[in-house]
Amino acid sequence: MSGPLLVYGASGHGKVVAETARAAGFSPIVFADDSDGKRGTRLCGAEVAAIGRDEALRWLATHDGRVVVAIGHNQVRARVLAELMEAGARPATVVHPSAVIAPTAVIGSGTVVFAGVVVQPDAEVGANVILNTACSVDHDGRIGDHAHLSPGVHLGGTVTVGAGTHLGVGCSVIQGITVGHDSTVGAGSVVVRDLPDGIVAYGVPARVRRQA
Repeated sequence: MSGPLLVYGASGHGKVVAETARAAGFSPIVFADDSDGKRGTRLCGAEVAAIGRDEALRWLATHDGRVVVAIGHNQVRARVLAELMEAGARPATVVHPSAVIAPTAVIGSGTVVFAGVVVQPDAEVGANVILNTACSVDHDGRIGDHAHLSPGVHLGGTVTVGAGTHLGVGCSVIQGITVGHDSTVGAGSVVVRDLPDGIVAYGVPARVRRQA
């Protein structure tokens, strides 16, 4: 997919989203943000052209563009995208050309797939997901909507990650494991048993430490 793109979120994460979109052939690319102090500034060569939802929607309508929400917090990203879509915005799916996506894998609407990602056969990745730099989803994996796999996360085959869950940098999950929805697994953790919904877990092996 290509064409005009609005990146909602002028942040460090937004920089990587914009560079991924540029590599994928989107043009022009502009930013929207909720902070009026960013109006007219530039990030990675792209202008912050809209402040707030209403201005973002006007830009999208004028340019017949699509939107991707570049907000790392899963629940906030989900809310912002839902609000934009309810007002008629169309989400973009952005995939870096260096990513390796099996033909039988499914990538949901609004998801961003960064450089070096591998998604193996019959994996299903939901909507509005972040597959961050050089992470991997092995065969038959299931990634719920609005989840975030941080850089270097590696999932074995048939792993399920629930909606809204965040796996930290370098986290590894062995085959067949389920991680519940709206949970957080800390950086460098090794998950060797199922984890429930709504918790924070970390360690080697990962253990539940508290409720989210």
